[in-house]
Formats: sequence, C-alpha cells, structure tokens
Amino acid sequence: MELRLKIERGKNRAAWCLELTLPSCRFCKATVTLDVGNGILQEIDMGGMSTGRRVTAELSQESFRIVSFQGKPDQNFVEGVERACQGLPKFGAAVFTASGGDGAAGFPRAHELKKSGTYALLWKAPDALKFPEELVPDNFISRQDWNLALVTVPAAPSTACTEWLESLTGLTLSGSTPNISIAWPFLARNTSLNSAECTTSAAIIVAARGMPIGQSDTGPIMLMRGGQQRLLATGVERDTALFALIPDNFQQFFVAKAGTEEIEKLLSTTFQVDAVADLPVVEMAFTNPAGVRLVVPFDRARCKDYIDLARLNQMTLEYLAVPPGTRGWFYVVRASVGIRYELLASDLRAPHSPYQRLIAPELLANLIDCLTDAACHVDLDLGGFGKLRMNGSELLAPNVATPTLGTAMRLRVRSFVSQLRGCTPIRVDADDAQLVRAVGAINPQPALIPHYRALIRDIIACGFEVKRKGKSVSL
Repeated sequence: MELRLKIERGKNRAAWCLELTLPSCRFCKATVTLDVGNGILQEIDMGGMSTGRRVTAELSQESFRIVSFQGKPDQNFVEGVERACQGLPKFGAAVFTASGGDGAAGFPRAHELKKSGTYALLWKAPDALKFPEELVPDNFISRQDWNLALVTVPAAPSTACTEWLESLTGLTLSGSTPNISIAWPFLARNTSLNSAECTTSAAIIVAARGMPIGQSDTGPIMLMRGGQQRLLATGVERDTALFALIPDNFQQFFVAKAGTEEIEKLLSTTFQVDAVADLPVVEMAFTNPAGVRLVVPFDRARCKDYIDLARLNQMTLEYLAVPPGTRGWFYVVRASVGIRYELLASDLRAPHSPYQRLIAPELLANLIDCLTDAACHVDLDLGGFGKLRMNGSELLAPNVATPTLGTAMRLRVRSFVSQLRGCTPIRVDADDAQLVRAVGAINPQPALIPHYRALIRDIIACGFEVKRKGKSVSL
C-alpha cells in the first residue's frame, strides 16, 4: 500500500488530491476495509482488484491503514501487503516526486532529494512559507489548510538552501538525477518529464548530466535514434557532456544513455515561437454526407456518436490523429477471435494540423475497419489521452449474460439509496438496473462522497455502466 499525490492536467490549480494505491490480488469473494484518513472507513470488493485499486485519501496526519478483511481474501495479498502507510507530517513538508519510474499514475512519496530534481511539497503551516531565493515555487490552490507547491532543486544549491530543504523535509539532499536537456537553441522547453522541443536549427546541442559511466571512460556513451538511423557518440567530458546533433530532415528523434533504457528523452524541432499550443489531444476526423470534414476530440461523447453513425454508413471515419510519441493499443474481437495491436505515432503529419501525427497506415486501416464494423468489438486505449469501447453486435446477442449486482451488493446499494434524505423511495420489487439508475440520480453530501465513489466503482466492477444525472462527482 502506497500514498501518492495526484495532480490533474490543465489549468485548474485546485485539481489535486491524495490517493492510496493497493496492489493487485487474485479473484476472491471478500472485502477489505481501509481507513482512508481522519477516521473515514471505506470498504472495497476484492473481486475487482485484478489490476489493483486506487482510492481517494483524506489529508490526514494519522497513518492510513488496512483495518480488516471479510470473507475469504487472497492469502498472498493478506500476507504480503503492508497494513499501514505513513500519514502526512505534523511538522515540515511531505515530499512527492514525479521520477518514480514505475509508470503508475501520481507522484510517489520521495525518500531522498536530488539536485536538479523537481518535487511537490505539501505542508500545513505556515501558509506563507518563506522559500530561499534559489527556489522558485509553483503554488497550487490550498485545500483544508494544506499548501502545495512544485519546486526544482538547483544543480548547485547553496549551503543555506540545502540546510533549509533538509530541515523542512527531513530528507537528505544528494547528487543530481541523470538527465538530458537542450543547451542550444535557447528557445526550447520541456513538454513532459521525458520529452522536449526546440525551434528549428542547423545543429542542436544536447547536455547529458549525471550519467553513470565507468572509471576508464572519458565520458558517457549516448545513443541517438531517428527514423531508421542509430548513432553512437562518446562524450569528451564526464559531467556535463555536450553532444551536437545535425537534425537534417528529422523533426523527432530519441537521445538516450547507451545501455540504460530508462534514461531517454524525445527531442523535437516543432517549437513555434509565435504559436500558442493547446494541451496535446487525440482527435478523430470524420466526413459527413455533404463532404465536410469534422475533427472531433477523442475524449468527447460526440466522437462516439459519430462512430455509431459511421457504423450505420451515415458518416465516414477518415483517420486518427495523435501527438508525436503517442503510444497505445487496441483489442479487437471479430468472429469470436480476439487480437491485440500496439499503436505508435508515425512521422506522417495529420492533414488538419502540423502538430498532429498519424499512426502507421496499415494499423490505421485496420483500426478504421474494426471501428466501423457494427459486428466488431473494439477496446481502444491511448494511455493518458483516454479510452474508447465499441461493443459489437456479436457481443450483444441474447445469450450474453445480463450483469447482476449479487445479493450482498444489491442490499448495499438499496441501503445506501434509502438512507439519503429527499431521495425518492425505491420500490420493493426494483430490479438491478433500476437500482443502478437510482444511484446515478443521487447528489451526495460532501461527507458521503468517498463512500459514494467506492459504491460507483464496485457497481462498475459488476458490469454495469452508471450514467450520472445529478451534479458531477469526480470518481
């Protein structure tokens, strides 16, 4: 069990929260009760934890705990999981880092500070914490008297700055984390932890800092991959080592430490000084019967509606456009045979935007064929850009089992709905679908939102789709 800090993308500076992550377990008929902070207990059905579970946690200074198990839980989980997780500090700041490297969502708790590293500091008092001049905090909106800021530790902090950080966090500041950055041209910026872009230049100078190298080596051996080319070069300095790249016609290429796959950065020459780029999105392009092209964001409900029209031959799906470097997969079930395909952005530009890329032509044709086939089931996953599921007519045949809540879950749903004030009474003979619709119409009080979230997730795990009719509640 681990405590993580989750910060949503976008301009909403209040969109952050704490989450408890539970490891996966084998299917079992059991529940686990968690203390998610401040004395709030949450019960989780372990039958839906094949890929683990993330639970929203409270801003609590007490430990987060697994309180108890009920039923017949997976013994490997019971014996192997940590029962307690340290809460937030009563003095000083909790530290979370984005360099966990495990691919899971959220910032994990940091156990040390590194020079040139970026960290999230979470503290309760004082509100106006006086940072050293070397640290420039990026502040978020406070919540429940807790303050959050992102800071980047300098490559060579002063003694006063080091002592201030170690005193505030209780962690030791050590050497810098290996990193790759653009030294020239000056007009460059990081677009994520592992990617950067700059203006077009005849040569690009890349700086490799803190790279692990052998005692007999003059400098780190770096690898550049662009298209079909793979080039190796050895630095003439150990730290910092500079490398000059001649892009030629390449706009995107990877630079990595040879033999160390996790130290890698995607560089691109797509930075436009006079352009205001929006957040990267995945888009689908359709053509209506009048021949007009309609480009729709992938995560909008309208996109799925247009695919439904394409399955009825009332629209034409042209292509899928993704940001450079996008990875994903789609799973297809056709004629009772399931096949999984990996997706990767190609070097082909999308017709409607120079900043968007198409996926490989063969995969794109296959994806369009499956999405527009009414008999075909498709699961499309593009990582942080969203997911899409299109059910095929084969999977909607009468012999497919209707989802059910089960006796214990049905009693839990009925009890939750009936205890809310102002809620329309549920009929005694209400079926599972009617109960789920009643849950979707609830507007829970703030104190009940954690329990409501857990209930919705367990209903979804039973196979139901919950359509919200009340006020929006983040799940």
